[in-house]
Amino acid sequence: MGTLSPRGCGFVSQRWFLYPPDKTPHFHPNETTLAWLLHTYPTLPPAERPLECTLRPGEVLYFPDRWWHATLNLDTSVFISTFLG
Repeated sequence: MGTLSPRGCGFVSQRWFLYPPDKTPHFHPNETTLAWLLHTYPTLPPAERPLECTLRPGEVLYFPDRWWHATLNLDTSVFISTFLG
């Protein structure tokens, strides 16, 4: 059994891109989310695009364990991440 991964948005807005575990994304580990959004995303057929949402300050997103994800901060920000499990 996996764990849920809560992600919160403190004082900035973030755009989220999510793929379920059975759908391998076209993310490159050495490419920023912004570069991926500008260069790779437009070439993806609609069926291969991720689920998307925008979190506003104070909102929280829960997604299941093992989901692929990428975020793009829409405002100037500082990000700290930790894994709980």
